[in-house]
Amino acid sequence: MSRIESKHFLKDWQRDSQFYGELKLLMTIKSFDLQAIRQRYLASKKNASGKGGSVERRAVSLGGLAQVSLQAGALTEDWVKGDLKEPRGLTSLGKKWAYSVEDRVVVLEQDLEQEREFSFSYPWFSYIHTVNFHPDKEDCILVTSSGFDSVFEFNYKTGSLIWEWFSWEHGLDLGHSKEGDSIRITRKGEVYEAYKNRGEAALLISDPRKDHLPTAQRAAFINTAVYDGGDKFLATLFHEGTVRSVDIKSGDSEVLLSGMKSPHGAKRLADGSLLCTNTGGGEVWHIKDDHLQIYAFADLPGTAVAMQGVEWLQNTIALNDYFIAIDANRNALVVFNPEKKIYDMLPFSADWAVQDLAILPTR
Repeated sequence: MSRIESKHFLKDWQRDSQFYGELKLLMTIKSFDLQAIRQRYLASKKNASGKGGSVERRAVSLGGLAQVSLQAGALTEDWVKGDLKEPRGLTSLGKKWAYSVEDRVVVLEQDLEQEREFSFSYPWFSYIHTVNFHPDKEDCILVTSSGFDSVFEFNYKTGSLIWEWFSWEHGLDLGHSKEGDSIRITRKGEVYEAYKNRGEAALLISDPRKDHLPTAQRAAFINTAVYDGGDKFLATLFHEGTVRSVDIKSGDSEVLLSGMKSPHGAKRLADGSLLCTNTGGGEVWHIKDDHLQIYAFADLPGTAVAMQGVEWLQNTIALNDYFIAIDANRNALVVFNPEKKIYDMLPFSADWAVQDLAILPTR
């Protein structure tokens, strides 16, 4: 069966500030210097490899967490916690929530009586991008280590590893050198030697405490991973422009969506449909029953002067009958209801590089 595709432009819809009521959200802010990130992004478009991102390792930025309230067209900061090393990942489920910093995961469980905090790290954690609670196994969490093209499951209460998946060991090991040349990446000495013996350029990442991979040199650059039914996970591959479904037992993967530019945030919704943000394309993709609905943000007002003609939607979440997208180039959350063809834009600080959103856990 061929896929049906429909494209909709939010600029043609009615703006409305009443349809979403009052919302309380958590957000991660990976940096309080969004201008510097924009400058790096524009510079990265000139990379020899053609892949986005830096070719040199940079210093870790300081960011923070925030709780915000949305109501009647206004975004209000309830509280902001700063001085965290590039917090990106954020997730909530029931009465617990978790966030990640550069190489550490923090989980908070709360009820009416107390709040419990768990924290763990791992040598192969680098530039953690997402965390995601297992839908059935109470103490398990999925961690995306973008810096090493890998995904892990941990018991967050004990900090113990359950399983790991490296793209390099499952057919996705082709990275790039600083000069833009293709190079095979591995963490196994015998594989590295085999590549060298065949005359192939190779890079050995043997000590995660010392070795590193700048963004443009990574093979897969897995920037988001979430459970998909518990025995699989969905991964977005920034460089490849795809959403892949990965079988946890075999490690094999298949492409579910392709043709995107720097995608983020693939997730399965309650009705079984698939949601993903086509980040560099400035679109939200929603596919259900082989019908792909594309919601385009092009020509919406408010784009920062430096980013004219460029789109960057960081991520999107679904709530009730509407979606909430992080529009990094307009410094706003965009709430939209596809059925009613209405939307609203709620600006946040022009200094915030907002990475992810989660619903505030209930007590």
